[in-house]
Amino acid sequence: MSTEAPALELKKTINLPQTKFAQKANLPQSEPARLKQWAEQDLYQQIRAARAGAEKFILHDGPPYANADIHLGTALNKILKDFIVKSRTMMGYDAPYVPGYDCHGLPIELHVDRKLGAKKPTCRRSASAARVASLRPMP
Repeated sequence: MSTEAPALELKKTINLPQTKFAQKANLPQSEPARLKQWAEQDLYQQIRAARAGAEKFILHDGPPYANADIHLGTALNKILKDFIVKSRTMMGYDAPYVPGYDCHGLPIELHVDRKLGAKKPTCRRSASAARVASLRPMP
């Protein structure tokens, strides 16, 4: 008489739905095919045409990493902006992807600081004088 219990086949103990979807994503193989299909269908232009005339929603996607090295926050920022634009499109807005690169000169300033360092000429105007000038009405 054997004291070992028969092998329990756990797969038979759960009720899994039957689906045509593969259990493994295989993204390195499937993603290029999906991107090719979207390009062949001109999917983005179809979406743009379907939303033509709808209320606009514009979110400028600023430069990816204008003032520092790329990091996880950079990726999160990009993902959130993409999510917002796509969700607004699905809500019926005309929400095109709009790249924006206005950093008020910050990347150039940082490059000049790195290149010139201590040799960089200083501004003669004080911060308070600049503030007063910015409050004046434009002619």
